[in-house]
Amino acid sequence: MAFENVVYPAFIKQEEGSFGIHFPTLLPDYGWENYLVSGPSKKEATQNAKKALAYLLAGALYDNEDLPNQAPIPANLVTEEMELVFIKTSYSDYAKEIEEHLPGRHWHICFNRDEKSDFRAVAYKNKQGFWDVKVDGDLPIGMEQEKLLQLCPKYPVICTARLRVEAEEAFDSFILRVKEI
Repeated sequence: MAFENVVYPAFIKQEEGSFGIHFPTLLPDYGWENYLVSGPSKKEATQNAKKALAYLLAGALYDNEDLPNQAPIPANLVTEEMELVFIKTSYSDYAKEIEEHLPGRHWHICFNRDEKSDFRAVAYKNKQGFWDVKVDGDLPIGMEQEKLLQLCPKYPVICTARLRVEAEEAFDSFILRVKEI
């Protein structure tokens, strides 16, 4: 897992006494409204962004994903309070910290991605580099153990997946089958 001298577009925006670094094309779900990191000065915010970006990219590779697209920020969406910047980072600059951090990495998955869902799973990377997805919490009261084991012989492990999207699909499918019982 490595990447060197990758560059992602961002913008700096002053936010209540600090400067926030936003990655709207890298994080389209929340990058326009929420900054990834901030700092008391533009220089410190940019330094913080280099590290946060390295962690984010290393996490994607650790999750068996490709590096995200380096799509430009559309000029027509840039406002006066935004200063466009390009954040350059390298894995080697933060390798030791990242390698200490990643082994504890895990995912939380909500059924149908609804944060209010009663059904959740958690995934941990196994020795083969895949993700073991386990039920996180209890299934519906009254579920017979025998029927549950027919649906999922390795319960509480639901499945093993290479990618997060596969894990999410398998978890949703499992919960739908449980609801049918």
